[in-house]
Amino acid sequence: MDSKQYTTELPVGMCVFGEMHWRALATLIVIAALLWPGAASATQSDEPIVRRAIESVIELDAGRPTARLPRVSLDDTNGDLTVIFAMRRAPGDDPARIVDFATDDVFTILWAVYASGSAQRIKTVTVLGTYAVVGRYARPREIPIMRAVLSAERAAILDWTTVVSADPRDLLDVWWVEGELRG
Repeated sequence: MDSKQYTTELPVGMCVFGEMHWRALATLIVIAALLWPGAASATQSDEPIVRRAIESVIELDAGRPTARLPRVSLDDTNGDLTVIFAMRRAPGDDPARIVDFATDDVFTILWAVYASGSAQRIKTVTVLGTYAVVGRYARPREIPIMRAVLSAERAAILDWTTVVSADPRDLLDVWWVEGELRG
């Protein structure tokens, strides 16, 4: 075996930093780009026309201290609208009634979206219903406990007069309710 040490020539900048430093720097740049305000949601925008349409048809008082409609945003690249709403508090905090109220609100929200002036730009609507859940530190936090998705194609053939008595699982593309709340 030859006792000579072999070295490789490095580019000028690599002399100051080793390869590990360059990898760490590249990783930091990627993380910074993802955390930069607006970079991750560059295509998401608030949708004021739809927000006003929803606010005009739903009860704005959730019966508890929270914003009723914290998010109505449209992904401009693919036409996906996301609506997050605070589910209303039912008398006696009855879970079945909370889900009933929220189901009515979901269909009201979906109708308002597809009847709004922005409907032609919307391909899919995802509605998330949140409710305050007390966690580990006894501080209530809004978490999603209901999810509904309706595509524009399906909305176009939906008979909105029958949604009150229909099963959401039959009408929507996706219908999910937190396990403990399902009847």
